[in-house]
Amino acid sequence: MHPKTLKSFTLFCCLFLLCSLKVEAQKIIPVDSSKAMTLRVDPSNAMGGVVSDFFTEVNYVPLETTDESLFGSIAQLEVVDDYYIILDHNTHSILIFTKTGKFHAKIKSVQGSGSNYIWDFCVNKWTKHIIFTKDGYKTLSYADYDGKVVKSVKLQREDQAKDEISTSHYYFISPDKAISTGWYNKMDSTDKYWKTYSKSLIHYSNDDHKVYAQGLGFKDEEANIADEIISSGLGPLTASGTDSVYFYSKPYTNTIYSVTPNTIKLSYKFIFPYFSSLPMDFITNKEYDKKRYEYFQKHNDAIFCVSNTFASGDNLIFRTATWGSGNKEDNLIYNLKTGTLIAYKHIAQDEKSYHLAIYDQATYNSFEGLLASTNGKLYSSISSLGMFKAHEAAAEQKAQYPPVLADYFKKGSRKDNPVILELKLKNDL
Repeated sequence: MHPKTLKSFTLFCCLFLLCSLKVEAQKIIPVDSSKAMTLRVDPSNAMGGVVSDFFTEVNYVPLETTDESLFGSIAQLEVVDDYYIILDHNTHSILIFTKTGKFHAKIKSVQGSGSNYIWDFCVNKWTKHIIFTKDGYKTLSYADYDGKVVKSVKLQREDQAKDEISTSHYYFISPDKAISTGWYNKMDSTDKYWKTYSKSLIHYSNDDHKVYAQGLGFKDEEANIADEIISSGLGPLTASGTDSVYFYSKPYTNTIYSVTPNTIKLSYKFIFPYFSSLPMDFITNKEYDKKRYEYFQKHNDAIFCVSNTFASGDNLIFRTATWGSGNKEDNLIYNLKTGTLIAYKHIAQDEKSYHLAIYDQATYNSFEGLLASTNGKLYSSISSLGMFKAHEAAAEQKAQYPPVLADYFKKGSRKDNPVILELKLKNDL
């Protein structure tokens, strides 16, 4: 081959490779809507029962209370092989307890303004790292399960790093790849903060925090809700309880997507009764712009958010949030095979739960939904105030507590740390 020809060919190959890499860096993952299930759900018709009707296992795990481990409530819970990893917004700390409830370690926030607090975290179960930021998303810190920081990574400024994710709320799909969520915005490509994935709700990034794929793009007219999204509970992305499958709840649409390492699928479309449904054009109709909060104040029964979504066998677990405080059927269990709908708050205690409640009844409407799901089990928490109230109310039942609970009620108090509740659902509901 002639030297000039060879040079041109080499240049062509390099350009082709660069273009290929660029395409890969901006990969768009399409949404598969071909197998979406339509679920007609009327929360007011959900059934109740007793604990033994619905669960095969009920375990209460008191969390050790010491001066160092004392905290308020569980804002985020991650369950790994040997530990419960907890975020507490009262102390702005991450606390680590063993599966038996013994205090193991604590990661504290930097003292100062709110920007120095730990607001969220994620866990890489492959590398066994707890990842968080406590300086206004300028630095990502990596701690081991003993609470020791082993690495810190400086994040670039938003207007300099055009493909970098600055968050500590990832969901890892492999040792070096993770999924995170974006948000609605009105910016265009001339904005200095514009990034290639700015108009997408799902981001896939690698271990250097660079986005390599995106999905669930949104149109300019949908961005009208950018400053008017009301959320409640966990989400919009949650670990479903099945390995490498995450549920994404799209705001104001009552739709659930299954997000995996390589796919995004529309899985469930909820149809609620008319009085609790949003208008079909609630997102795009400009008549609602700057008036959506006002709409929910006037329509207390309208479901504005589906959150805390998990899967357990043939059961889909989720929470429906309304503006009104009187929604008693907000935490639901739907069996996908039989269509059975169960109201979690209508499940009464019995001998299976040692005559103790399975949600916190200490304060009115305090139950925010189940917190996590892994290995076929669901997790929640109950305050010690709630536990001791239930214990006193069920005194006549003379429940036979396991040694851990008996010791807790004998030596503990209403001011102790919350109790982890571990549940396993029956599949044939």
